[in-house]
Amino acid sequence: MKSRRLTLALAAVAAVAVAGPVVATAQSGEDPGPAVRTPAQAVGPIDQPEPAVKIGPAHGRGNGKQKVVPVADTERIQVVAGGDPGCPAAVQVGMRNQTKKDVYSDMTVEFDGPLTPSRPMLSSYLPAGYELGAKLLLTAPQQATPGDYSLKLDVAGEDLTVPVSVVALDDIENGGNLALRRPATASSTVLSGNYPACGAVDGDSTSDGWAGGNGWNDGTSRVWPDTFDVTLDGPHQLSRVDLYTLDTERYPAAKYGLRDWDVQVRAGGQWQTVAQVRGNVAGLVSSRFTPVTADAIRILTLGSNSGDYSRIIEVEAYE
Repeated sequence: MKSRRLTLALAAVAAVAVAGPVVATAQSGEDPGPAVRTPAQAVGPIDQPEPAVKIGPAHGRGNGKQKVVPVADTERIQVVAGGDPGCPAAVQVGMRNQTKKDVYSDMTVEFDGPLTPSRPMLSSYLPAGYELGAKLLLTAPQQATPGDYSLKLDVAGEDLTVPVSVVALDDIENGGNLALRRPATASSTVLSGNYPACGAVDGDSTSDGWAGGNGWNDGTSRVWPDTFDVTLDGPHQLSRVDLYTLDTERYPAAKYGLRDWDVQVRAGGQWQTVAQVRGNVAGLVSSRFTPVTADAIRILTLGSNSGDYSRIIEVEAYE
């Protein structure tokens, strides 16, 4: 297919400033500070997201040549056609300066097919031996034809091609998880954009990407209950819902995770409670119940161990 090239300069220097609200990070034992303060008690969660562009010492293997080369952190990217725009496919791309001189380099992104990249060009100063990395987001429209496409990263003739698979939502291998990448909504969401509802059905149940799109955080501090809903692709007989809440070494579930909630399902157009969790201190809770045919699930949050926000990393539903 015919390639298209877009140009959009993004300047970066060795010390990169992050625009946007300042996050108050917590010391050990302290309550984590909010990322955003807005009216009506709409506040944000903990941890400042990673800078959009960062420069640091080069890592990994180069090609042994004294050149500036493009780099990517994956060998293949999967993009869901018509996926939730709040959770696009993401890949870390950039340039590695393998020369002994400080340089100023440009990297262009060429793509074929229905792909839309968020960052079609990087232009940056690079010290000798350093690497620049930036997150590249990819989307494809609902009508996109599933198939194999590609991204081509080019730095002064040095090319790197990354294969891209565009898949339909119904063709995703879900391992039995009926909630995977299904439409998710919530009663509120923090305004920073780093904690979307779709981040809690993206298939990543680890807390590693917290504050970077992997997980949902409600937008109203100390206001309960909150709701998190997932609409399935139709009626299914459900008997188990797994919930992963925030659980890292710095922010363990016992201090910052979800503590109390009800698991509800929508059967015959009516919500009904099928399981209750109280006093939780774990990162994962699997709720099992008598099978019921339902077309949606809801997590009705009632309290957290920190007493402030609802934090959900992932919700999974099984027959």
